[in-house]
Amino acid sequence: MYELEEDIIHFVFLAFEGLKRKKENIDLAFHSIMVGNMLKNIGCNEETIYIGYLHDIIEDTKYTYEDLLDRYGKKIADGVLVLSENQNITDYVERKKEFLNRLEKANDDILIVEIADKLQNLISDYEQYKIHGKDFLVTEAGNFDELKWYYLELKKLFNSRINNNQLLKRYNEIVYEYFES
Repeated sequence: MYELEEDIIHFVFLAFEGLKRKKENIDLAFHSIMVGNMLKNIGCNEETIYIGYLHDIIEDTKYTYEDLLDRYGKKIADGVLVLSENQNITDYVERKKEFLNRLEKANDDILIVEIADKLQNLISDYEQYKIHGKDFLVTEAGNFDELKWYYLELKKLFNSRINNNQLLKRYNEIVYEYFES
């Protein structure tokens, strides 16, 4: 019988089975595990770490809010839901604006999960960015300027609410290199 964290990690691998990262030929579960580990490494509480592991489940797999509610309870399911973009909004900028509005109302623990999520994405892209330049970063955004707008809006939000956080420090440094230098 698994302990809760072990069960969550096992569930992440099952949920992402066969799915690969968009820009790397590695399992999509890698990203979620890295986000959870980043949160663990800076001493976040267990629920925040668990939300970090699960943050992409609703958005990227067949599993729903109700599935997470049944498995892990309301607080964890609610946290993952806040971090799940509304896929019914097909326009990139409009979807990101709606997501940013929800993040503004979220508690600081949820913001820290989002910092870890975005930081891990940027770290994963770093080697290819150095080889191919800024266009490598653009996936679902229509262009580099839209992506830059989004990451800088996140930076403003994060820095207005979070203090003395080593993930935010790293996020600020890599966002500066990608979008402001």
